[in-house]
Amino acid sequence: MRGNRLLLDSRLRGAGGERLCEKHQEALKLFCEEDQTPICLVCRESQAHRVHTVVPIEEAAEEHKVGGLRAWRILKDRREKLLGLKMAEEGKSRDFLEQVETERQKVVSEVKALHQFVEGQERLLLDRLAKLDQEILRRQEETISKLLEEISSIGEQIHELEEKCQQPACEFLQVRPQAPLKTVAETSPELEEKPTGPPQKNLALKEMLMKFQVVPETLIFSLPPVSLTLDPETAHPRLLLSEDRKRVRWEDTRQPVPDNPKRFDSSRCVLGREGFSAGRHYWEVEVGDGEAWAVGVAKESVRRKGRISVNPKMGIWAVGQCGSQYQALTSPTIPISLLAAPKVIGIYLDYEAGRVAFFDSKNEAPIFTYPPTSFAGEKILPLLCLGRGCQFTLSP
Repeated sequence: MRGNRLLLDSRLRGAGGERLCEKHQEALKLFCEEDQTPICLVCRESQAHRVHTVVPIEEAAEEHKVGGLRAWRILKDRREKLLGLKMAEEGKSRDFLEQVETERQKVVSEVKALHQFVEGQERLLLDRLAKLDQEILRRQEETISKLLEEISSIGEQIHELEEKCQQPACEFLQVRPQAPLKTVAETSPELEEKPTGPPQKNLALKEMLMKFQVVPETLIFSLPPVSLTLDPETAHPRLLLSEDRKRVRWEDTRQPVPDNPKRFDSSRCVLGREGFSAGRHYWEVEVGDGEAWAVGVAKESVRRKGRISVNPKMGIWAVGQCGSQYQALTSPTIPISLLAAPKVIGIYLDYEAGRVAFFDSKNEAPIFTYPPTSFAGEKILPLLCLGRGCQFTLSP
């Protein structure tokens, strides 16, 4: 078979090696544009190709080579672009994988810290519950002991009365049982008192359980504090800002500042210049002298004109001091018991979770945490409110 193919191929080539027409055994010197095939001179005059456009085969070959070269270049450029896209996609995939790994490590770290926090709180709660059990048992033993003493005393009095009642009338009247009756009358109210558990301990436990619901401090204090400045265009005329916009203090005289829609005109407040629309953030405020102030956050749309109520209904989440009392500025306000006056207050905002929490930064102790809320996509700004003699400093 191979020999036959070689024989056929030799028959289709001329002496000069050019290909021959299978039909006429003539050299294929022309190219038919309509049929896209090489033809010989005899084919050109045939009925099949007489009206067709033909060109010399060298010319047709050159044109096809040019077209092929153009297609080759297009394909090569396309391949280069695809290779570039492939490399870019691989780079993006590597970046995404690195981000996923970073996020995975972050989640593992935060969950580990959360576990440590929960375990610590569990130990603390169980320890306090154990102490509460001991206190209840101690109170119970004391109460039962007192009751047994009273029961024994009353039994002796009953026996004494029974003996006296058996005496002759003359002897009975000489020694009347008024003192024992008086003693019984005096002890009756105490015996009728219902034994109860220690309410102070129960209240302290409830407060601790409420504090257990705050965001884990280990996670919050691991966040680097945000560097903030105050917005002078929002400051009440009695509030004077430092040149670096980090400090603000109360002034007895009003500052000659222009009125504008952003400025508080009645409530002695000022907002931060930087706001937050996403993420978790932590910053600190140094509290100076004065016993009438509030720190927290507010919606950007908070009312600026006229007296405003500082509470979540007005778009404000804050804690403050009024005289000697610290309080969460809810509606109504909630008193806050602190072991010591906070010098630096830490403010934590988790925008997506709708969480606002306050801490005594010096000892990393929780002050108050607001229930989760929705900020509805609105920007949240730091808020400071000052009374007479007050001064605040943003740090760092």
